[in-house]
Amino acid sequence: MNSTESQVPNPLEFEDQVFDFAFHPSENIIATGLITGEVFCFRYNQDENIENENLLKIRPHRKSCRGLEFNLDGSGNVSKDKSIQVIDVSTGGILVTKHNAHDGPINCVQQLNQYVLATGDDDGVIKLWDTRQGNETMEYSEHEDFISDLAFSAEHKTLVSTSGDGTLSVYDIRRPNLDGRKAVVGSQEGILNLFNWGNWGDCNDRFPGHPNSIDTIVKITEDLICTGSSDGIIRAVGILPNKFKGVIGDHGNDMPIERIRLSHDQNYLASCSHDNTIHGYY
Repeated sequence: MNSTESQVPNPLEFEDQVFDFAFHPSENIIATGLITGEVFCFRYNQDENIENENLLKIRPHRKSCRGLEFNLDGSGNVSKDKSIQVIDVSTGGILVTKHNAHDGPINCVQQLNQYVLATGDDDGVIKLWDTRQGNETMEYSEHEDFISDLAFSAEHKTLVSTSGDGTLSVYDIRRPNLDGRKAVVGSQEGILNLFNWGNWGDCNDRFPGHPNSIDTIVKITEDLICTGSSDGIIRAVGILPNKFKGVIGDHGNDMPIERIRLSHDQNYLASCSHDNTIHGYY
């Protein structure tokens, strides 16, 4: 990550709460989804003296936009109104619309490759979609409560999900049933649980130390992650050996960190919270 403070983009401020955001995979563009169902896209500038450029503002969802992911053609996003929209960020046009994609409100989304999107809902159901036509290709119903997060390993063709029922599930997306070296999972107790890849029966290590729940994690390297906690602090954490490396930033006033993401060039870390802003860090 870049160490020049003047290259940190200016914060993005909104009138309403940010539910999720995503970085473009190759350009300095960030998309945000709000509680109002609005989606914004900005081109952020590496010079803090230059304002971020507002590229797009649309309201594709009737209810809150809970999740956002980029592919190379557009921004796929999901909503509490149970719909999936694929938006061309260059024009604002809707490429694909799928109403009532789930029986329950959709809570999170993960892009698996250029044409495959995974979505998880409040009922614990996960679905895979071909975004070219909006067709469902797979459904998993292993969880009994809401899907809290999704992560994907392209190398192993493996989708990992966590749920409000306290379980972790692993799927080989090439097969219709349950199936890096390590996976790190946060918990409400502030403990990081470490799993050896392929050995999912129980975690092989636990690292306590966060005073509150760990709500979001982003991988920096194989040995370093950043965590966002409900105490409002973003921390850098070394993995094996497990060690707190320092504090990256916060949103002030104990605002919980809802999401952290890494930019396409890995120069910036960004976070969103209940203060209606997205902050950047170097």
